[in-house]
Amino acid sequence: MEYEPSPLPSPCGRGSKEKEQEQENQQKYKNNSYPPLPEGEGLGVRAEIAQLAGNNRQIPDVLLERARELRKQETPAETILWECLRNRRLLNKKFRRQHNIDRYIVDFYCHEKLLIIEVDGSIHASQQTEDYIRENWLLSHQFTVIRFSNEQIFNDIESVLYTIAQALIP
Repeated sequence: MEYEPSPLPSPCGRGSKEKEQEQENQQKYKNNSYPPLPEGEGLGVRAEIAQLAGNNRQIPDVLLERARELRKQETPAETILWECLRNRRLLNKKFRRQHNIDRYIVDFYCHEKLLIIEVDGSIHASQQTEDYIRENWLLSHQFTVIRFSNEQIFNDIESVLYTIAQALIP
C-alpha cells in the first residue's frame, strides 16, 4: 500500500460561504434557544433520546445499573464471543452487549437485524421457565433469538459465528 499525502487545503476565498452559513445557523440557534425548564419539569436526557428513537418508555435506572454490572462481570464465554462481535467485526454489523430491551437484559443485540444472541451458562438450567417466558415475549415483538451454550463457544466458535452470520444475511 502506497502512502498518499493529504490533499492541499482549499485556496483562499473558497469555502467561505459554507463558513458564513455555519456561523449564521449557530447565531439562529442561539437566538431561538429557550431558557431551561424549572427543575423537575420536562424530559430527562435519556427520555429525550428514547423519544427521538420512537420509544416513549424510559428504562428504569435499576435495569440500566444491572446491565452495567453485567458488562463488568461477563463470563469467559461472553468475553470470547464479544471479541468476535465488537467493533463491527462480523459482517460490519453493530452489536451491543448486555443491552436493555423493555424489562429484559439480553447478552448481545444487533438493532439493525433485531437479532438477540444469548449465551447460556450453568445458571440457565435452573431458570428454564423464566427463559421460556422471556424468549416468547421477545419473539412476539419481532426479535430473532439465537442461543448458544458456553461449551459451543469454547469448543466451536467458528460454527457459532457461522450461525450468527446466517441470521444477519438478508
